[in-house]
Amino acid sequence: MTAALGGCLGDGNGDGNGNGNDDGQNGADTDGTSADEDDNATGYDTGLDELEAYDPVDRTGEDEVNIRVDPDGEGRFEPDPVVVERLATVKWTWGEPGYEIYPIDIPDPCRWSGNDTGAAHAWQFPFVGKYEIGCSRPDGDDFTGVMFVVEPGFDLESESD
Repeated sequence: MTAALGGCLGDGNGDGNGNGNDDGQNGADTDGTSADEDDNATGYDTGLDELEAYDPVDRTGEDEVNIRVDPDGEGRFEPDPVVVERLATVKWTWGEPGYEIYPIDIPDPCRWSGNDTGAAHAWQFPFVGKYEIGCSRPDGDDFTGVMFVVEPGFDLESESD
């Protein structure tokens, strides 16, 4: 099983060591407000205002989140949509080679490019926001899913009121 681990850090080299332009805030202003509380905190459109339109599976508080790719050949991610905390390891797994996970619409500072090798892919997302993710199946069909990355301590219940 092959897995890559990194982040969508500003230095673009994919090593995930944080030596790039990542200031450690990633969605929080210097006064501690989250991107949801202050639209200008991140400097980019997080898309978190769309969270209410989805009924996401809450995986906040988990250090590692497993997502099954194309379970039972159904052309979907499981769970989907999902909410994870910033810097949680998100691991996609699929049963056979030939799948490609790729970004469709992700926060501007993120440089994640997906993966097209092996039977798994793992990544840490340091930027809060909405991530639309695509998957190309071995038969050539594609499907999409949505993941929201939030700050630790984000209150999902108050966002859906």
